Parts: sequence; C-alpha cells; structure tokens
Amino acid sequence: MSRTAFGRLIFSKEMNGGKIKPLHNMYVRLLDDDGIFSSPDPMTKDGVYTDMDGKFSFTYDPAKAGAFDRPDLKIQVLQKEPKYNKNGDLEPREVEVKGYEPEVHNNVTLDQFDFGDIEVKYWEYKPQGISYTPRLHIDKANGYPIMQDQHKARDREGRYKEAMAVGEAFFPSVCKTKQKSLDNPGHARCDTAFVDLALNGFNPCLFKKHKDGRLYIDFKYDGIELDGDYWGPNCSAFFNYNEDTGDLKVESIEITNRIGAWVRGANACLGKPVVYKPTDGDNWDKAKRVWRMNYFLFGEVVTHLGGTHLNIEQYVVPMMRNVRRNPIFNLLFPHTYGTVSINEGADNLLTGGMALVPLGSALSKLSVATAAKASFGAMNWADWSPRKQMNENHYFAKLQQEFWDICTKHVDKYFDEHEAEIIEFWEEIKLMSDELVAKANPYGAQGDEVWFCDREINKPTSEHPHVGHCHVAVSPITKDAKITPENKEQNFANLKQMCRYILLLTTFKHSWVNDSQFDIGGWPEFASLGMRFDIFDPAHENKDPVAFSIKHLQTTITWLLRNTKWGYITKDEARDMHPELLKLLNEKKDVFEEHKPIEEIRSCINV
Repeated sequence: MSRTAFGRLIFSKEMNGGKIKPLHNMYVRLLDDDGIFSSPDPMTKDGVYTDMDGKFSFTYDPAKAGAFDRPDLKIQVLQKEPKYNKNGDLEPREVEVKGYEPEVHNNVTLDQFDFGDIEVKYWEYKPQGISYTPRLHIDKANGYPIMQDQHKARDREGRYKEAMAVGEAFFPSVCKTKQKSLDNPGHARCDTAFVDLALNGFNPCLFKKHKDGRLYIDFKYDGIELDGDYWGPNCSAFFNYNEDTGDLKVESIEITNRIGAWVRGANACLGKPVVYKPTDGDNWDKAKRVWRMNYFLFGEVVTHLGGTHLNIEQYVVPMMRNVRRNPIFNLLFPHTYGTVSINEGADNLLTGGMALVPLGSALSKLSVATAAKASFGAMNWADWSPRKQMNENHYFAKLQQEFWDICTKHVDKYFDEHEAEIIEFWEEIKLMSDELVAKANPYGAQGDEVWFCDREINKPTSEHPHVGHCHVAVSPITKDAKITPENKEQNFANLKQMCRYILLLTTFKHSWVNDSQFDIGGWPEFASLGMRFDIFDPAHENKDPVAFSIKHLQTTITWLLRNTKWGYITKDEARDMHPELLKLLNEKKDVFEEHKPIEEIRSCINV
C-alpha cells in the first residue's frame, strides 16, 4: 500500500530577514536512513523537483524499507551540474547540497507524512554593510561547497611555497636580466613598449578624448582616502593618434600631487599638474614609472578584481539562487562555479588588511573597497560590446572581438536548440533578473568625459532602475514572468547578451588579465603597486621607493596567480565544457596562437 511524504524547501529565514522565500525547482530524493551502520537507501526510483513554491511530494512503498522494518525517512537535497561524455552528450552529475540538517524521522507509519518547512542555507548573500558589492556569504553551513572538487587549487599550500621560492630565487635575476635589455631597441621602458602596455598589457586601457583632440588615459585617487605611508599622485598619459593610419604615440604625462595638511583625505586639495615629455630625459622615465604604478594598481583593483571577479559574482549568486531547470544554467555554470570561492581567497591574498594591495600601495583596505565599489557603477551587461581596434598592433582588441564572435555563435546555436525549455522555465530568469537589480550597486554616471570608444562603457541610455534611493548600474534582463509572441524577441536578445557578456569575462578577459600579472608584477623596478615617496624629490635621490619585502611579496603573489594551472577550456579537465564551444574555439586556433593560444584560455575564474 503506497504512502505519501511531502514538505517544502525554503531559504534560510535567518539569512533573509525572517522572510519565507521558497527554494524552487530544487532536486530532492526521499531516503530511508537506518543509521550509522548502513547507507541511506532511496525509497523511490527517481527524485522530484520542488515546484515554484518550494513544495515537493513523494508517493512511496513502505515495504522498500525492508521486512519487519518501518521507514526512517529523510530528504536529500541535490544540485544537478552539467557534464559531457566522450560523445559530447550531456550526463548531469548530482551533487549533494550542504547548508541544512537532514533530519531523520524514525519509524514513520502515517499514510500522509509532512516534513514541514526545511530551511536550507543556500547561496545566501552577505548582509548589507559587511560587503561593498553583492557577495556570497560563505561559511561551513552554507549550501555552497567552498571549492568545487574539479577546480580545487591543487595543493595550494605547496604552490604557495613554490611561489615563495621563485620569489627568492627569480626576483633578483629577473631584475638583472631586464636591466641588461634596456640598451636594446624596443626594451620594456621605451615609448613604443609604453603604448603597447596601454593597448595590450595586463590592464588594457580605454582612451578618453581631450577637448584639444589628443587621447588620454588617467588614473586618479579622487574621492579615495590614502593610507599615508605611500605616495598617491594622480597621473594622466596623453597620446597623439592618427585615426587614418592608426599611428599612436605617447605625447606627455601629467602628474598631480595632493597638497595641504590633510593629503590622506578623500577630499584632499590638488596642486598644479606637472607635465613631462619625452625630451625630459630621466624625468620622463620617472613619469612613465609613476604612470605604470597607477596602471598596475588600478588594473588590480578595478580591471582585475572589480571588472572580472566581483563583477561576475554579482551575476553568479542570483543565478545559483534562482536558475536550475532553465537550460541557461548548463550554459553558464561551468564558467562561473569557481568564482565565489576564489573571491573569498582574494580577500586574503590581494585586498585584505595584510594582503598585497594594502601593504604595497597607497590604498588601504577601506579605500580598496571605495575604488572597487565606484568602478561597479560603470559595469553593465546591457549594450556592452568589445572596444574598437585602434591599429594593427592592437591585438587585445582584435582577439577580444574574435572571442565575442565565438560567444555569439555559441549562444545563438544553444538558444535555437533549447528554445522550448528556455521558454518553459522563463520564470527562473525573471527571478534572477529581479534579484540582480535589487542587489546592484549605484549607477556611476560618466560626467563630461568623452570616450574614444564607448562600447564597453555603462551608458546613460541603458535602463538603470530606481532601487531605494538611487538608480542602479545593472539593467534588468526581463520584466516578464512568461514569454509571449509579443515579448519573446526582446527578452531573448537581452538574455543572449547577458550570456555572451558572462562568457567573455569569465574566460578570455579574465585569462588575459590574470595571466599577464607576472609580466608586469614580476619586475617591481618596472612596475610596483606603490612608492613610499615622491621619486621626483631630490631628497630621495638614490633611494629605493619600494621595500624589498614588498618586492618579494609582489613577485611571489603575481607568479602564484599566473602559474596555478587548472581549469582550461580546451583541456576540459572536468568534462563540463560544451562541445560546440570547443569546436568553435579550435576553428580559430591560428588567430589566437601568437598572443593568447587557446590552450591558455581558462574556463572560469578559478584563480
């Protein structure tokens, strides 16, 4: 005689302000658990999905508990994750969700058994005020495995010791080798290399237009409180650009110091800018070093940490909380599941109180948060497209466009193949979109700045909903809970655009930035995150502006981050890469070979 067991999964009320939020479309199994001397046995052949209200129901045969035994019932909560077999067919793996206490109900005899509400700490947000961007609350009780087994940093402690040894042995020799190359044409400190760094380096820059027709790139500490131990000048590099020929040359560098009694303060007064030109000899080399310092520092905080790591986390968390049966989950999950755990590690390695950035630059832990949060106002999936290629040497822009085209083809085909299921489970996209917007940071309008190319800029013409007391940076993906013939085209276009954006940032863009860190950070005399004093001041002549301990730390960490070799698209170690993406990328192998071989493009942000 069959019986029924039912209940409801909900998110943790503690983590959601006491409110009840159903855990919808989650896969659950009904088990008979006789205790520590045997493994739990399934009471039904298959599990079931909770409905949109988080409710589940099983019809089971109590005889499956065994002769002369009564069922000892408990619920197992599972997450289905994509994995492909050797033929390229999807064979999802089931991963048990943590973050709840699977209570066992012994000797159940009721024909109708109610588990009641089962609370699950599942991908919960950090409380507001603790985090300056939308972040996952990670603890041992949360329903998120701290690091997925497939993308675990293998022997992290051993890799760090290896990196320390490299820092000790390699750091002095790399400086000596680089120094010998200074007399050679095209050396790293020449003006041609300076332009290449701006276009294609660790922090590929977007140029602004000056009213006099020149292009410029600026890095400013305006509105940021400095730590007081390091020098923090604003720095702008100006360029002459011939759009017809593509000729781009650095023309001057402008350095502006803070002045007055309170130079640390966020609203410190600025002195008169000092302009340096290529004819200024040693001072020109010093000016380029100052610009590289700000380039490196803002590259780490804004482009690397903010633009890839934390930017993607604000999409990952609402996706994991709301999207499960919509095929978009299988499309994006393999490229996002390392992000939040790595971001937690970055808090300690790069930006925490005793980490590289606060120890080695003018930014304190608090000012890192200020700079990163401000940068979030300029980030949005909507209306984003790759920057214009400025000349034939602008290979970052060329390859980014190529990868964007690959993402477009991949996403378009995927949507064609899964259109029916995307429509069927569209409500999940609506829930993700609502949460994404509700948690978004304030929109940062660009003021009077004019960009040479604004394709990657968060435009005022994009939709910026009013949430709380401000307009937010991120646009809604959809406002519709269901797809109709009237709204399908725009909704699909929006979702495709968001998918392309996430795919490019988690793979190509992050790989480019992360793996270029040691190229610039492995030689602190060339580029450091900070300097202890004004190198133009004669009082500090022949003094080293960077402490040896900081040089060692910078070399060690940048080497470690580049040389964590796990999780690449074409290697497909976890067998979770979509076969179509592999096919499209291999077709463009020759295009990427010289500057970013496809074998070096990571599958997700896992380092």
